Amino acid sequence: MKSVGIDIGSSSIKVVEINSTNRGIQVSKFYEHLLGQNPAFDPELDIFEFVKQLTATYDPEKTKFILSIRQDRISTRLKTFPFTERLKILKSLPFELEEELPFNSDNSVFDYRAVRYLGNQAEVLCCATPKTQVEQILNRFKDAGFEISIISSEAAAIANCFERWDDPVLQLPGVDLLEDATNKPERKIELIASIGHSRTLLLALENNRLVSVRSILWGGKLIAESIAKRYEIPYIDALKEMQTKAFVLASKEGASYDQVVFSDVIGMQLKDLARDIKISILELKGELNGVVESVRLIGGVSHIINVHAFFTQQLEVPVNRTTVLNQFPNVQFEKNSKIDAVCSVALGLAVEGIKKPRSPAINFLKGEFAQTSNQFKKFWEDWGSTLQVALAAFVLFFVFSYLREEMALQLSGRTEDTLKVQAKNVAKLSKKQASETGVKKYLKEQLVRVKEMKSISNLTTMNSSMEILKKVSDAFPQKSTMKVDVVKFSVNEQRVQIEGSLQTQAQVNTLQNALKPLSIDGQIEKIAPSLYPKSGLVAFGFAFKVDRNIKR
Repeated sequence: MKSVGIDIGSSSIKVVEINSTNRGIQVSKFYEHLLGQNPAFDPELDIFEFVKQLTATYDPEKTKFILSIRQDRISTRLKTFPFTERLKILKSLPFELEEELPFNSDNSVFDYRAVRYLGNQAEVLCCATPKTQVEQILNRFKDAGFEISIISSEAAAIANCFERWDDPVLQLPGVDLLEDATNKPERKIELIASIGHSRTLLLALENNRLVSVRSILWGGKLIAESIAKRYEIPYIDALKEMQTKAFVLASKEGASYDQVVFSDVIGMQLKDLARDIKISILELKGELNGVVESVRLIGGVSHIINVHAFFTQQLEVPVNRTTVLNQFPNVQFEKNSKIDAVCSVALGLAVEGIKKPRSPAINFLKGEFAQTSNQFKKFWEDWGSTLQVALAAFVLFFVFSYLREEMALQLSGRTEDTLKVQAKNVAKLSKKQASETGVKKYLKEQLVRVKEMKSISNLTTMNSSMEILKKVSDAFPQKSTMKVDVVKFSVNEQRVQIEGSLQTQAQVNTLQNALKPLSIDGQIEKIAPSLYPKSGLVAFGFAFKVDRNIKR
């Protein structure tokens, strides 16, 4: 993902590109486009054309574009809330800042940056700006062909160059708000003075967290105007002289008259800035009980020779020049003092685009200005027709299911009414029994009766025991050949048992063979007779199965 910070200043447009990867971030590109210095020249068209051409070189799906509102159009306040939830704080901001804002809170956009957590309390730097400021930026680039991802503040952007913005918010033990208000602990403050072309921003940092912002209407152009007036040269030439030759004498001893005059011209203007910074230091002392331990200078004016020594004498605080690009380890372009002097805001804006949710960017695109998702728009363009067909099919299926259910309920009602009528007329059931359960019980009883009737009808064709006895008797050999004495004859379903006695064993075998045609399977089973035969006779016992003509 690429994040492009665009800083539109009064003299030039600065652009910084940052690539965010799994291995970290890379500051890959820097652009600067100078704007016309002629007062008769309208820079709006030049700004629009440059930004339009710049953004056209990036893939909008993989790039975030971040712009900022001028800091003097933003009101900042350090507040403490008795809770840490982000949504609660955002909802409370309009009510908490209502009486302190120099504009109507109803027509404003709010955001905040957490400074530290004190137990269950949150100390945050609240930011508010009129909605008209956001509308101006959106309308300014409405037809430029790109979408603005974040609209932040200049102070938040510059602070990103010095804060440890990727670390979690500092967590400290809770304090009593009333006790803390009466006996404020001393807070050690470091000032970052960003001296630009037309304005100066003072950022107060505590533990590498932004706690206060001041915007001073003083810029390097005042020095250029003084040089132009003193030496009666064009403003453009004076600006070049300031950028290339400006200095402030630490001591006038040994200096020439021209050097002293040139140094005094610059020093008179710097004293005005030093006076305003002193006032800001006193305000920080009164508001936060803050003690400024050091001041770091950035911006074009910070490269004036001996300017840090001059401010050290004026402020009575250690003042040093610092570099912005050295705060970032992976810078892909060649670093120099000129780029370092002007890139801080654009670089910080690019950082806003890669921040994680645990430490989100200051973004005034909220509420009615909230960003819509391009991914959804593209998805709808690719799959909109398919989704419409699927939706129509779903609606038809829903209607069909509803109608089917209605028809089923109607048929169920008619069936129940018909069932009650038939139960009363056919089954002669009472009104109480004429239900589904009663009909099922009646049908079950009738099925049992039908089965019993079938069983009875099958028995009408069955051969009786007497008929079986007759068949057995007919199968016996003639009395002239052998005399059979039968003492027991029984028929149990298909099984027939015969016991008796004969004169010899040979006659027993002959009788066994004579009975085989009557057996279903042609087998005659010998069984032990239950009675002892008379003297001189041989007892026998046979069992076999016969066909009784039973229909199943």
